Amino acid sequence: MKLAYLVLVSAISSGAWTAASAQRGMPGMTGMNGMRGERSINFKRGAGVDIPTVVQPINLLIEHRQELALTDSQFMHVIRIKRALDSLNAPLMRKLDSVQRLFRGGGPLFGDPSPERRDSLAQARGLVVETISDIHDNIDPARVQAFALLSYTQRSVADRIVADEEHRIEDEEQKKNASDGRGSKHP
Repeated sequence: MKLAYLVLVSAISSGAWTAASAQRGMPGMTGMNGMRGERSINFKRGAGVDIPTVVQPINLLIEHRQELALTDSQFMHVIRIKRALDSLNAPLMRKLDSVQRLFRGGGPLFGDPSPERRDSLAQARGLVVETISDIHDNIDPARVQAFALLSYTQRSVADRIVADEEHRIEDEEQKKNASDGRGSKHP
């Protein structure tokens, strides 16, 4: 009886260990934490189409309301400007999102993309540049309108906030480009 009990306990415990091991994943295999840290294989594919980050000065005014010491009246005017700007830019942002989804991943993992793929990527990149330009064309008058509401002191603080954000985004993009091996790239 004791022998049967020991065999049963042994079988159950070895089965539980096997099941637990299987759930952790196998070393060297993707998924389920099978590949960890430096042992992971990193197949990098360049982005199909990069969408640059756009500095939104109106959003920065709202985010830094207390630092700028905006009055309630100023804040309400800035909110109205933001809503109008968002209405103008919404279709453009949807267009960028669609292009990015359509061209997710730069192409085949091994080998070069087909000539048709390269041509469509070039067209998509041109569309991105054009769309970003349209977004900037919408932002510029909204920025002028919103900054006109500010006092001299508030405006100098807002200019610094926007400049800091532009530098932060530029640094991020340079780091990203350096890690992708593409060097500095400005659209």
